[in-house]
Amino acid sequence: MLAYWLYIDGVDTIVRMAVDYGMALGFEPTSLVTALLLTQFIGFPAAIGFGYIGKYLGAKTGIYIGIAVYLGVCVWGYFIEHEWEFYALAAAIGLVQGGVQSLSRSLYARIIPAGKSAEFFGFYNMLGKFAAVIGPVMMGTVSVLFDSPRLGLLSIIVLFLLGALLLFFVDEEQGRRMAAELNTRGNAAAGAGE
Repeated sequence: MLAYWLYIDGVDTIVRMAVDYGMALGFEPTSLVTALLLTQFIGFPAAIGFGYIGKYLGAKTGIYIGIAVYLGVCVWGYFIEHEWEFYALAAAIGLVQGGVQSLSRSLYARIIPAGKSAEFFGFYNMLGKFAAVIGPVMMGTVSVLFDSPRLGLLSIIVLFLLGALLLFFVDEEQGRRMAAELNTRGNAAAGAGE
C-alpha cells in the first residue's frame, strides 16, 4: 500500500500540476487545455493495451513500465522549451496513466482475501484519495526555494523511485498464499458458526 501511495501520488501530482507547470513556463492556456484533452483521448485505448501487458508480462512489470515513462516525463519536462513538447509529454502520460491505475488495482485484488475485498478496497480507495498530497507540496517547496518550477518537477522523481523500490519487495505469490489462507480460515469459521 505504501508503494502504491508513493507512486500514485507522483502520477496524480503530474496530472494536477501539469497546467500550472505549463503556465509557469509561459505556454498558452488553450494549448495546455488541448494537451489535457489529448491525454484523455489517448488514455482510454492505452489502458486497454496495458491490460494486455499485465496479462502477458505481469501487473508489476506493467506498473514498472508506467513508472519508467513517468520518470522520463519528469526528466524531459525539466528541459522542455516548446509547446509541441508539452503535447508530446501529454501523449506519453496518456499512454501510461490509466494503465498504472488499472494494473495497481489488479495487483492489489490478487493479494487480498476475496471475502474481505470490500474492506480492503475501501482502504485502498481512501488511500488513493490522499494521493497528490506530498507531490504538490514537494513541487511547490522546491520551486519556491530554488526559484525554478523545473526543479520542482524533478523533485517528483523521488516519489516514483521510492514507490518502485517498495513495489520491488512486494511478493505477489506470498500475498496470494496469505489471501488464500485467510479465505480458508474465514470459510471454516463461517461453516462452524452455522
